[in-house]
Amino acid sequence: MPERGRTLPSLARIVGSRIVVFALLAMTVQVAVVLADYYFDDPKLASLMIEGETAALVKGVSIGPGGPTYAVPRGMKRYQGSNGDYFTRVRTPEGRVVFSNCDASCALHLLPQEVNPPDLWSRLLRRGKPIAVAGGQSFDVHGAKIFVEVAVLDDHERVMWHVLGRELGDHLAVPMSIMLVFVLGGILLSVKLALRPVERAASQAEHIDPLDPSQTIEIAGMPREVANLGAAVNRMLVRINALMQAQRVYTTAIAHEIRTPLAMVKLELGNIEHPRARKIEQDLDALTHFVAQITDLGRLEGADRSTFRSIDLAALSRAVVSDVAPWVYDHKDTIAFEDAGAATVEGHPSLIENAVRNLIENAIRHTPGRTAIEVTAGPGARVSVSDDAGLLRQEPSPGMPGDGLPDPSGIGLEIVRRIMRLHRGTLEMSVERGSRTTMELAFAADLDREG
Repeated sequence: MPERGRTLPSLARIVGSRIVVFALLAMTVQVAVVLADYYFDDPKLASLMIEGETAALVKGVSIGPGGPTYAVPRGMKRYQGSNGDYFTRVRTPEGRVVFSNCDASCALHLLPQEVNPPDLWSRLLRRGKPIAVAGGQSFDVHGAKIFVEVAVLDDHERVMWHVLGRELGDHLAVPMSIMLVFVLGGILLSVKLALRPVERAASQAEHIDPLDPSQTIEIAGMPREVANLGAAVNRMLVRINALMQAQRVYTTAIAHEIRTPLAMVKLELGNIEHPRARKIEQDLDALTHFVAQITDLGRLEGADRSTFRSIDLAALSRAVVSDVAPWVYDHKDTIAFEDAGAATVEGHPSLIENAVRNLIENAIRHTPGRTAIEVTAGPGARVSVSDDAGLLRQEPSPGMPGDGLPDPSGIGLEIVRRIMRLHRGTLEMSVERGSRTTMELAFAADLDREG
């Protein structure tokens, strides 16, 4: 599931892509509107053509000691000679011509040389496209006033379209692009900041301990819509925990109620002198042990990490060995304890005692008589229980793996596994056939050090 979540697009990507799509759509509509507005307004286009052409041509003016001189700028070569389509005349207000490619037909469209020209003028020479226009504009070049006149009779170089492109760039593309960058950046930043609490909540949810009912998703700082979802998840966690607790109580109560009738049946059997009664007593002992394990399992599932405290593994293991030693000797086995430099861990003392006791009981129940049991605390955050039988059962039972390892469905080992899971540790098993069987409790502190 986490892998699938990583393949999904982020909210910032979704919002950003949609903003870009709608912005491009809006820009397309605006381009169409602006083009239609300018394209069908011939006087406006004519004036813009005059402004653009004269502004480009005036760059060729130089002011020297002998007065102004002129050279046609690069990109304006259409005014280099007299081609009958593009004409220009550069002059001073007094009528002195600095440069001209204007012929007799051109002169009919421009102002007379003796006229003091206005700052800007333009005149349509005919209606329709391509636009034919004449006009001029005055400029101040290094303190000298220069008047540039232009006549476009046949716009085969698409000056009109250059003007339209420039207007779109100056008045639409650049402003819209700048606005899009700031709007998109602002929205993405806002989304990222708004989602930070959600990211923290996702990380918390990933590490929520199902055995700790106090752990919930932190919804402070979330957007209201997402916070409602987080609150609903928290309420669901409470309901699930309550349901699990009810099931634990139910299971434990049943197991507890069964123990009394079993004890009474065994008491009555003690008054019967018959070999079959002794066989039934053995079966009742096994059933009583099973019920006790069910009770332990229910108590385990009701535990949480809020009750953990520091535990000396060596002292705890030594105490367990002392408690079970008489029972071990009754089964004609031996038991020893060794402190190999055990560490201190955070945990639930009675549960860890239960785990060690279960491993010792497994070693006694599933080995032949006169087996030597050794409990070793350490090195580090580890406790191991080993025997010199090299198997876990005297004879393989039906359904038991042929390698001598225990049936993984056994409730005793399942209790140990759950205890270790509660302590973020593992149960490790190894068998040297005919030589040694070792069951080892590895706690989180030791696993972290190995990782």
